Amino acid sequence: MRTLMRRLAATSALVLGLGLVAACGGDTEEPAAGSAGSGAFPVTITHKLGTTTIKSEPKRIVALGEVDQDALLALGVQPVGMVELTGIQPDGLTPWNAPKLSGAKPKLLKAGDSGFKLEEIAALKPDLILAAGDFYIDKYYSKLSQLAPTTAYQTGPAEDTWQQITQQVAKAVGKEAEGGKLVADVEAKINSVKGAHPELSGKGFAFAAAFPSGNLGVMKSPDDISVKLLNQFGMVLPDEIKALPGEGFAAELSNEKLGVLDVDVLIAHYNDDAATQKKFEGDRIFSGLDVVKRGSYVALDLKSFWPLRTPTALAAPYVVDNVVPKIAQAAAKAS
Repeated sequence: MRTLMRRLAATSALVLGLGLVAACGGDTEEPAAGSAGSGAFPVTITHKLGTTTIKSEPKRIVALGEVDQDALLALGVQPVGMVELTGIQPDGLTPWNAPKLSGAKPKLLKAGDSGFKLEEIAALKPDLILAAGDFYIDKYYSKLSQLAPTTAYQTGPAEDTWQQITQQVAKAVGKEAEGGKLVADVEAKINSVKGAHPELSGKGFAFAAAFPSGNLGVMKSPDDISVKLLNQFGMVLPDEIKALPGEGFAAELSNEKLGVLDVDVLIAHYNDDAATQKKFEGDRIFSGLDVVKRGSYVALDLKSFWPLRTPTALAAPYVVDNVVPKIAQAAAKAS
């Protein structure tokens, strides 16, 4: 599996085993077209790269980011093209977005180290391109804009929240009111965790993943989207992790520094590499941590890790239903 978590690599954070690769192209059926709202058009969206005007209701929508496409699907709109996520399901979809697809499968697009292939996007004849979540959109925004009205990030590459992108997508497809309700409903589900799992309240956490170097990286920035989501569950990022040196959202820990992970709850991911997981769990220092010995350690597979790492309008509810119970069980042992 090719490692291509562009957003984190660009901020010197965790480089994780989730690739964005080309679809096999086995579907010969015409991709399902979008079904946008009949709200008032034209719609004008202002973002960091300019102003995008969508003159009429879009019918053929291409989404170039996970948050963009999940927002679109959550609003009941089918894209003709979207990003393939490998390693989670064999079909390139996810347990949270697959149920939202209807009709023919959209074309699953390839993202290389410098972005998507323009000819693949052009072949889909889009009338709207949603790209707020595409880290490299600034490199080919002008070319994409010649194909169709194209959106981009409002704050910076990989800096927009899922709420921002969801609202932008909703406005672009004429469903601004529905977008506001969607965000409110998802936030309500996230906020319900505190009441359903009081054992999470005030628990210090470490959220870590294996680096290509063989070391563990731990999220240390209070501004990281994963950290913010765990905070919404009532959990707390300990000061000793916030204070770790280095730029970016994560700090790389050598073996002798693993003691900083001895918190209330340790959540870790190993790129679904059994050998790497076995190496850490068999390590004398790691296995000797109190958090590990008492069972407050949770090893997440990619299916559980990725939606926590990249919250979207569809992924965040999936986390609440399928991942939070595992974390809560570990937190209860720290009481």
